[in-house]
Amino acid sequence: MPANRKPVLTPVAGLDYSKPSTFINDQNGFPKNMRYYKMEIGKRPGLTKYGSVAISGDQVMGLGKLELSTGVSYLVRTSKTKIEKYNTSTLVWDSISASDFTGGNDDHFFFTNVSEEGLLIVTNGFNQLRKWTGTGNTAALGGSPPKAKFVSYLSPYTFLAYTDDGTGFNPWNIQWSDTGNSEEWSDGNAGSALLGSEPSPIKNIMRLNEYMAVYKEHSLWLGQKVSTSDVFLFDLVLSGVGLAGSRCVAEREGYHYFMSHNDFLVWNGVRPTSIGDPVREEVFSKINRQRFDRCFALHVQELTEIWFYIVVVGQDWPTEIWKYNYKTGFWYMDTCNALTCALKWAKVSTESWDDDTGTWDSDLTTWDEGSSAQDWEEVIQGRDDGYTLKLDYSSVDDDGTAISGEWQSKDFTADYLEFHKRWLQLDIWARGYGSLKAYYSTDYGSSWTYITTLTLSAACQKFETYLDTVSDTIRFKLISDALGETFYLRNLYPYYLRREEKRS
Repeated sequence: MPANRKPVLTPVAGLDYSKPSTFINDQNGFPKNMRYYKMEIGKRPGLTKYGSVAISGDQVMGLGKLELSTGVSYLVRTSKTKIEKYNTSTLVWDSISASDFTGGNDDHFFFTNVSEEGLLIVTNGFNQLRKWTGTGNTAALGGSPPKAKFVSYLSPYTFLAYTDDGTGFNPWNIQWSDTGNSEEWSDGNAGSALLGSEPSPIKNIMRLNEYMAVYKEHSLWLGQKVSTSDVFLFDLVLSGVGLAGSRCVAEREGYHYFMSHNDFLVWNGVRPTSIGDPVREEVFSKINRQRFDRCFALHVQELTEIWFYIVVVGQDWPTEIWKYNYKTGFWYMDTCNALTCALKWAKVSTESWDDDTGTWDSDLTTWDEGSSAQDWEEVIQGRDDGYTLKLDYSSVDDDGTAISGEWQSKDFTADYLEFHKRWLQLDIWARGYGSLKAYYSTDYGSSWTYITTLTLSAACQKFETYLDTVSDTIRFKLISDALGETFYLRNLYPYYLRREEKRS
């Protein structure tokens, strides 16, 4: 009797935990540290240090950038106590601290870029606000503004929220500066509003098109410029849904993507829409709810993805990145090592031959692709040991640590669930550098049986592997987890014979 086969072409449809694994699409699976790129799913690129020295004061607590009207831009980072700028000439971090900050592990930094005034405004919600103009050290922001946990800019006004005027923090208060003057907080059009009709605290503020969006823990608000003496009016858009962690929101082309206490959503100022159905149950069953404010989000536009950095139970900083591709609607998951913050920053120079960190055989990127060119926006990330890292498309490891790239299939039934099958062969089309281990499971991934180890090459090739097991379902797993290894998967075909007996 000829064996039947189940072709799985380009298994790129991402994660789906919304239904039993026997009923998800054949192109779905359970990838980890994999990304879809040019009709293949492959192991993600690695991380390398951005500047060789850690910032003093423990973990990196914030990343910001100052963009001036002249076109010059600067990258800055903060710890609990220090603030530094990245020197693009010497490739080192230089201190711009006039005095130390005094916040703690949960006093996260927020930045706003006021290009029209040539200012970067910095707050950690604990110390007085500071400004930086691109030269010298930071200084106190003028005009005696209140302390504030959050800062944002909607031209020509600077906004502060969750403020302290010296009598204690008011979690419902929002203030704005005078028109075009971030250092005038009492005269002119400077004003304030109290958003107390829904009692949860403000969690962040962010520009949304022509509005100022205010995220409270359990409600969403919009502020709009008006022609009356009120200057701004704030309306409650929706209650019962809010922002779980103050940094868990990212902007993309007039849309905000954010994480509530039980879902991932997208909002354009009207009603938020859920995007989290395929992964919601999995993520929120293990998220550390005491560490919501240490989770954060980032828009990575060249990949058309929103990245949510998640702290799971038992961890203090994010060790997982859940990535939503808004073009395809697919989700993927990466592991990471205690990352604390992230930012997009334009590459300052074009990569040279000598800059490549891997061997020629292991580097499967195209030499002249955009990620190696000047002005490509790099993903810069802070870590809990004070180092700053960049997503490096020429690296296949995470700062000297091997990446475990893994792809698990769905649980195949092949045809009818009630029939047992005799699984005999698995054909794999793959390429890469190093080894690729193959396994199968007949108990929905609870335990695994080793099949074989393949040796990959730069050209995609077909591998025929053999097994012999009888079961009603089967799941396959492919792992590339050694230093210097890469792995790209194109297709796989399981082969089976249907057994005559029906399951009793």
